[in-house]
Amino acid sequence: MVAAAYDAINLEHHSGAHPRLGVVDDILIHPLARASLDEASWLAKKVAADIGNRFQVPVYLYAAAHPMGKALDTIRRELGYYRPNFRGIQWAGWAQPEQVPVKPDEGPEVVSRARGVVMIGAHKWVAMYNIPIMSTDLSVARRIAQRVSARGGGLPTVQTLGLFHGEDSTEIACILLEPNQIGADRVQNHVETLASQESLDVEKGYFTDLSPEMIIERYMKLISSSS
Repeated sequence: MVAAAYDAINLEHHSGAHPRLGVVDDILIHPLARASLDEASWLAKKVAADIGNRFQVPVYLYAAAHPMGKALDTIRRELGYYRPNFRGIQWAGWAQPEQVPVKPDEGPEVVSRARGVVMIGAHKWVAMYNIPIMSTDLSVARRIAQRVSARGGGLPTVQTLGLFHGEDSTEIACILLEPNQIGADRVQNHVETLASQESLDVEKGYFTDLSPEMIIERYMKLISSSS
């Protein structure tokens, strides 16, 4: 899959409304069913070494895969992930120096501008939940996102970004690090409250990934069909 992505996509020719630091930007390994976090961490390290050596790209480990448990958003800030480099609202090409400012855990310290870098982590289940805001004013979406996030004094264990969403709206993209404690319903309600203070309407949010139960179900069907 990684090889196919590098064959199909050149980061230098890519631009968009969502930040990224590489063609294969982030691989997060979750322990599901009877798997343990230690097993997920072991696999993440193996995958990181393989990708770094085989494709000669800088690879950064995070969460349980990192020796000190370094957080993904910390690495991203160090590498300039959150700073748009095109018209102040988009990301285009590789905008950082070719010599990475932070030593990678695997792979070279020099970046291929066509491929960028990779981040690989191990973490118990993390949910991705996005909430559309009926406004094209990105500054308002970013203001709401900041107030929702733990970093901005909002909900604990929630990370957010304010992004464009199509031509007629923006959205609050949320990472729920502890979805069993701070779930989508609570985030939805908080965003709706903050948006109402800006006289804005909010649509029902949506998950961008499958649930753990759905992943396990599909895996079991795949195993059954191949046996």
